[in-house]
Amino acid sequence: MVSNKPSRLSACPESLPRQSSFIEPAVRNPFEHKLQLHVLAKIQVVIFSLTLAPIRFLAVLLALLLAWPLAWLATVGRGIKDHSQPLPAWRRSLFISPLKLLGQWSLFCMGLCPLRIYGRRASPAEAPLLVVAPHSSFFDVVVPLAAGLPSMVSRAENCSIPLIGCLLMSTQPLLVWRKDPDSRRRAVKEIQRRAMAAENWPQVLIFPEGTCTNRSCLIKFKPGAFIPGVPVQPVVIRYPNHLDTVTWTWQGSGAFKVLWLTLCQLHTSVEIEFLPVYVPCAEEKNDPVAYANNVQKLMAR
Repeated sequence: MVSNKPSRLSACPESLPRQSSFIEPAVRNPFEHKLQLHVLAKIQVVIFSLTLAPIRFLAVLLALLLAWPLAWLATVGRGIKDHSQPLPAWRRSLFISPLKLLGQWSLFCMGLCPLRIYGRRASPAEAPLLVVAPHSSFFDVVVPLAAGLPSMVSRAENCSIPLIGCLLMSTQPLLVWRKDPDSRRRAVKEIQRRAMAAENWPQVLIFPEGTCTNRSCLIKFKPGAFIPGVPVQPVVIRYPNHLDTVTWTWQGSGAFKVLWLTLCQLHTSVEIEFLPVYVPCAEEKNDPVAYANNVQKLMAR
């Protein structure tokens, strides 16, 4: 006799896809960004690709070409030993100040306006480190320009990029070599040395997430920047736009597509908020992981 009672395996209809029974995660995949353009947005991209975007691209390229000799003059004649000392005041006033103006001009040419800045940027004596998050795009370069061209932690390979490498060196960066296991440890010591030095070093800007996300959440901060135990100023960056063309993630549009789509927008709003300086307690100074987690929680509010 054959029973008509369905078994446990056959109780669920075979036509129901397995993935349909899954509950959507509360937090999006932070490394994925799918940009979907509606019809009017596509028409705008086509029109501006033939008119506005090429003009903007050439204007930005011109700004880079003008900035390169200034960056070269700011560092020319400085040997390896000289890089252990900050740039003299006369070099910064003659070359770095014009670089800031050219940087602001290039932001305007790319349509990154209005640029709204909230809060007060702390001095290097108050906060040797600027901690910026969320890091979602190469357009985050607006933060260094708004912060007066501080030093940055960067891969040493970036110094060989035409035009960009010379501009990077003019900010007196902390270089990290991927193939050198002791490179990061030396960078941490250099941050601590600059923070304690009597010389007038610029602030060091760090993206503690270490990679680009879609700003749906803050991923875990890497503790390296917090090992020195010095005060930091958290800086939050936002792009409050209806269409998000600036986000550059692992699973998403390529760099040139992100750049071109952004150039094809009438404008791209940017907000930068300088939060109060965070001074670590004794426990946080001894535990950089806890220090990093507490700053992350503060910035995620």
